[in-house]
Amino acid sequence: LCELGGERGWNPKANIEGTQHLVMKRAALPVPLFACLYFSAGFYGHLVSRFQINRRRNPFSNILEYARHIVGILSETKPPELNEGLEGVTVSCGDSTYFPPRSSEGNEARRYREVGFCNVNGKYVSGADRAPAAARVCACGARETPRFNDAKIDMFRAKTISPLKNLGIKWKTDKTEGPMTLTFAGGKGKGLFFQWDGEARFAFNPKGDPFNIHIKKILNIPVVLGPDFNVKVTGHPNDGAPVKFAFCGESRLRVLRCVRQELNTELNASREEILAAGFHCQEG
Repeated sequence: LCELGGERGWNPKANIEGTQHLVMKRAALPVPLFACLYFSAGFYGHLVSRFQINRRRNPFSNILEYARHIVGILSETKPPELNEGLEGVTVSCGDSTYFPPRSSEGNEARRYREVGFCNVNGKYVSGADRAPAAARVCACGARETPRFNDAKIDMFRAKTISPLKNLGIKWKTDKTEGPMTLTFAGGKGKGLFFQWDGEARFAFNPKGDPFNIHIKKILNIPVVLGPDFNVKVTGHPNDGAPVKFAFCGESRLRVLRCVRQELNTELNASREEILAAGFHCQEG
């Protein structure tokens, strides 16, 4: 893993021999182990990466910053370090293939810009069960929202025009069984932006070999519900299960390794690995 580098401003890319290239830098902490709210790969990971370089001091300025980088990503020439759309990406959930959908009919991942899941509806990322356009317009029928305590993965996928088709930025989600495994086989000199809970990174393999991002339930965590809790947003909190902290499966060792910061060297790329992949690396 590494992070997007570059200068603050409209476009962080560097003009090298007439081509606009991404410039990378060594990743900071934290390493991606806990994804409590949401996860996605593609456009939004790229957007958050650019925003992290240009973060402002107040919320309104940050919204404007997001807006200008949405325009930038959509209007600028694709850098050579990225594939077209989500080309090279496949996603499986449990024993089923989720992405790209209808691949047997010739549907291609390159036509999509985003794939991921919501675990809790938030201010910027939210979803509800997939439904026809009529149901979304008139709000008739019950579209269940992601529930933080149902042990399901509420997956979504999106194209550039999806916000128009969805009549907003609330994604049409599909409740699936976990775990989720994203595989990227983009080739040498290519990588993939992703983000979890608002933190963005760039994932790659220095040799160009395929790699996996594997997500499963590792902890059962009691949560405190505040006075603004809304059942319509998060679903009913009482699922009949006891409220307790617990490790799930064989996760204890990896959680402890994260606490001891032993995952830092395992996941974060060195400068030599970034250069070996064919990427330009920021000094320092």
